[in-house]
Amino acid sequence: MEAIDAHTHIFPPELIKERSKVAARDSAFANIYGDKRSRMIDAAGLLEYMEIEKIDASVVCGFPFQDRGLVEMENDYILEEGRKNKNIIPLTVVNIEDEECAINEIERCFNRGARGVGEVALYGKGLGKEEMRKLGGIASIVEKNHSFLMIHINEQVGHVYNGKVPIDLIEVVRFIEAHRGLDIILSHLGGGLCFYEFMPEIKKAFARVYYDMAAIPLIYSDEIYHFIEGFLSEKTLFGSDYPLLSIERYREGIRNMSEDRRRRILHANARRFFWK
Repeated sequence: MEAIDAHTHIFPPELIKERSKVAARDSAFANIYGDKRSRMIDAAGLLEYMEIEKIDASVVCGFPFQDRGLVEMENDYILEEGRKNKNIIPLTVVNIEDEECAINEIERCFNRGARGVGEVALYGKGLGKEEMRKLGGIASIVEKNHSFLMIHINEQVGHVYNGKVPIDLIEVVRFIEAHRGLDIILSHLGGGLCFYEFMPEIKKAFARVYYDMAAIPLIYSDEIYHFIEGFLSEKTLFGSDYPLLSIERYREGIRNMSEDRRRRILHANARRFFWK
């Protein structure tokens, strides 16, 4: 099946080797990657996955480190890999709590070929009113560059896991309403915000919002694929969250969709979104 993976993560090899030292300095990183069983890969690992699974292109995210030097190191690595391989779509990662640095870093990386900003996330404290206010300044830079923003939104109920944080969905909606000219990807099906598109006012405000499928096999039952096929096929991007999961975990659910809607989700929506 032709496929574009709209949500993957890589790290510089030297950072992977220093995982324990980085985790000792960055509590959010420790929360996600402190356990050595949590997989980390470099660009070579991603390209191997893409070759084995016949992935045509991958959108690549970094990690929002608290340390400015690590953020810059991560972005430089992703941008260089994107420069070397046309099948890698590089995003810029920033720590939104360091607002001034984030804005400068986004402008620096756009000048070097970054295609978007993301995955925006705060794995330690979550997203509330103040965090969304800071994200507003970042959004203005993204809009100015005719680019897009990918935001990590996890669901607010259900089982607990590392990195699951409180997110004020009302503030997320207000942010989207205030930035209707901005293309936005809400990761992980927007933590369930997609279900509210049955409300006409939300559907209208979310006209430029897309969703990715990252990690949904770990969150929802297989019935979620029927919902996506029936109600969200024009706005959903396949995204694996590799190396957390690979496309193999999604194949059966996607294969059971109609050919047209399977095509949209696996690659047609992504081509429309990333290559306007």
